[in-house]
Amino acid sequence: MKRWLPRFLVLSALFALVAANPHAGLPTRREINLAAQRFDWQPEVIHVNRGDQVVFNITSDDVVHGFYLDGYGINEPVLPGRTTTVTISADKAGKFRFRCSYTCGNMHPFMIGELVVEPNTPAAGAMVLTLLVALGTLGYISRTRENPGNPDRSPGSLGIIARPLGLPRLTALGARLPRRRLPFDLLGIGLLRRVLRHRAFQFFVILPNLFFFVLVLLTAFFGTPVGNHNFAIIFVWIIWWALLIMFLIPFGARVWCTMCPIPAPGEWLQRLSFVQRRKRKLFTLGKAWPRRLRNIWLQNFSFLAVATFSAIILTTPVVTGIVLSLFIVLAIVLSLIFQRRVFCRYVCPVGGFIGLYSMVAPLELRVKDPEVCRRHCGKECIRGSADAFGCPWMEYPGTLNRNAYCGLCTECIKACPVGNVGLNLRVFGKDLLVPYRHLDEAYKAFIMLTSAAVYSVVMLGPWGKLKSWANVTSLPTFLAYAAGLLTLNLVVVPGIFLLFSWLSKRMAGASSVPLRRVFVTYAYALVPMGLMAWIAFSIAFLFINVSYAIPLLSDPFGWGWNLLGTKHYPWTPYLSGWVPYFQIPVLLVGLVLSILLAHRLSEENFPDPRQAQRALVPIATFLVGVTVVFLRLYLG
Repeated sequence: MKRWLPRFLVLSALFALVAANPHAGLPTRREINLAAQRFDWQPEVIHVNRGDQVVFNITSDDVVHGFYLDGYGINEPVLPGRTTTVTISADKAGKFRFRCSYTCGNMHPFMIGELVVEPNTPAAGAMVLTLLVALGTLGYISRTRENPGNPDRSPGSLGIIARPLGLPRLTALGARLPRRRLPFDLLGIGLLRRVLRHRAFQFFVILPNLFFFVLVLLTAFFGTPVGNHNFAIIFVWIIWWALLIMFLIPFGARVWCTMCPIPAPGEWLQRLSFVQRRKRKLFTLGKAWPRRLRNIWLQNFSFLAVATFSAIILTTPVVTGIVLSLFIVLAIVLSLIFQRRVFCRYVCPVGGFIGLYSMVAPLELRVKDPEVCRRHCGKECIRGSADAFGCPWMEYPGTLNRNAYCGLCTECIKACPVGNVGLNLRVFGKDLLVPYRHLDEAYKAFIMLTSAAVYSVVMLGPWGKLKSWANVTSLPTFLAYAAGLLTLNLVVVPGIFLLFSWLSKRMAGASSVPLRRVFVTYAYALVPMGLMAWIAFSIAFLFINVSYAIPLLSDPFGWGWNLLGTKHYPWTPYLSGWVPYFQIPVLLVGLVLSILLAHRLSEENFPDPRQAQRALVPIATFLVGVTVVFLRLYLG
């Protein structure tokens, strides 16, 4: 293998480079008649050759637009009844998006066209790199199989994930914590332990977010109706979303659930207290949540409902206000009828994917010694005590082994009389190796991955008709869009993955292993890929649109205030020409992690090492295909 693998990699790379990088014609002068209309450009995609002198004759068919070209820094107004002429020398290869730079309606931020300068070497290079990375990862797996004594293959270790990325073993983080190894209990830090055990800790982390939430609702209902100038739209769907998906979830697990203000009013009403536990009876009917609904199917469908209407939710302030208000009202109603936080655990559309992706994070709340929990009769962590409430998430810490359903509320830390609960730093992705596999979570992985692709097509792509359909401009086209989105999420992508799972089982030659088990188990390999796909999408969204937030710091309602002197700060895309080069490594990291995880899951399905390695090939092929789809969307 050591002899033929390098040759195969080189030949594969050369073939892919030739196939993906067609010969471009000779440079020439090209005139392009470009028409702008809400929220579309015609033509949507323009192909030129590198070195061409390109003359854009731009007209508007309706209102005032603007023309901004990524990577070239050109920004020109486009007025109705006039022709704006822009001339460039297409001296950079690749795909460059041109955007409307003047607010023209609710879908304005998504009014995008594409200029593809051939030969598109960045896209071709990314495809070749994807193939090399995938084959290199498979080669690494083969080598580790030949060395079963490799410490990276110890149970529960994800050192296998670090090595092919050129990283030290993740347990080497202990080098920064002298004479300590992971997991490292953060509650060993006295100040942090005292803060987390304080009765008012969660109240004080929720309070500023509740103020922010109230401001969001006020600006949604009473601020400017222009989405990209509205505080609610920009600070929820750009700032908060980027913080959540790029930082809070990957590094803090469910730390957002610790501070989320949405369930707080219902919980305070249920407890009749902001902080202290009272002796009085809880203000709730206290009904048990139906057993058939004790899964995340409701969260799957609630997320799909939000995703279906996302084009208007993300761009129309009053719709954002209505949706967030419905969340908080529903949380209150459920708190008054059922026990504890059933909204967070079983209903919240955000909670489902936070739980799924929090299994990647290097932070966990676990008991130090399960045997201590087994012997202890009080079970204050779940029943509560005189000074603490039982777990609002209805989790028993003594058997907790995944982040998926732990809301990090810290009640068990306060309640445990023997101090047997720890808050640990641990290796990334440890929970994904826990053999707990269910179809509802598998479908959450499909839904999140598919939705990331759909969002990239609708919001970052050049197809104006799709944007119009998603924007509910007419009922028939919107219903067609909704049906397509739901079919992709619930039938097409899972169906394709089922086919690859069947191929995996056939290649393994393990007829006794149920196909459902193979399908559900391998679906967890999509978790790292899905998370990285959302991060790649959010990078483009954030860098292009974050400057909208700066004037809103001075004028959150759009009433003409200038509190901090930033009201007139212009829309400024940051590093627009570099965004694809940030997305490439993010997607490739997701590919590597998913292939490595798929190998561990393959060993779970097929104990024989040779069967496991053969079974990995179709799943790795599927993961490469997913990566190529995203790279095509982002780079052309």
